[in-house]
Amino acid sequence: MGDPAVRAMKQSEIVARQIVARIVRDQLPEGTRLPNEKAMVEEYQVGRSTLREALRLLESRGVLSIRSGRDGGPSVRKPRPSDLGEALTLLLQFEGVNFSEVFAARQALEPALTGMAAKNITPATLASMRECLDRMNAYIDESAVFHAENLRFHKLIATSSGSPVLTILGQTLESVADGLAFGAVGAGFTRAQRLKAMSWHEKLYDALAAGDPVAAEDAMHGHLEDSRKDWMSRYRDLTRSPVQWATAGVSL
Repeated sequence: MGDPAVRAMKQSEIVARQIVARIVRDQLPEGTRLPNEKAMVEEYQVGRSTLREALRLLESRGVLSIRSGRDGGPSVRKPRPSDLGEALTLLLQFEGVNFSEVFAARQALEPALTGMAAKNITPATLASMRECLDRMNAYIDESAVFHAENLRFHKLIATSSGSPVLTILGQTLESVADGLAFGAVGAGFTRAQRLKAMSWHEKLYDALAAGDPVAAEDAMHGHLEDSRKDWMSRYRDLTRSPVQWATAGVSL
């Protein structure tokens, strides 16, 4: 007998995979409208209920956006690390993992990504990072803007690592931590934290611009350790609590 945990795929799941294969094969950009329901029923040789179930599955996976109404329908949406973060949050909740372990995972991964980035970063990416730093300085008292630029700064580092898999994992962990924090306590950076983060970001920029992997890793480790200490100080109960999907918010 086969593994009882392995089940045959439903027809809707097969169709969902066929739709994904077509999107990737034809390199359909985000926002591309898919054919209407009648055309897709004929193309995939399934009933309307099966097609609709396939489309709902893809919407839940972040592959499609579906609008209702006369001018609605499914359109292509590129999955994001935050989509994976939703699934990971659920998995962590069932495993009874504490919030602090999410920070620990980031501390293990992001310095390595930063060291890799120091070997691969381009002048264009450094220029984009400089823009981030300038905006963070200009909007030091506007938490939402600062927060968005902070996420962008870290994303630029990760994508410069040259490892798409590790980049996605790093961004997923960041989205999990960020979503849990904002969902649970509406937490944001204090002004003192923003100033401290800026200091570390400048050190990171200098190390990356110099192409120094050791200095870059050290700076990221110091940055994340400072953040961990701040979180432990301000939200001790949260950091010791199990991860809960119910309290997770959407990362900004």
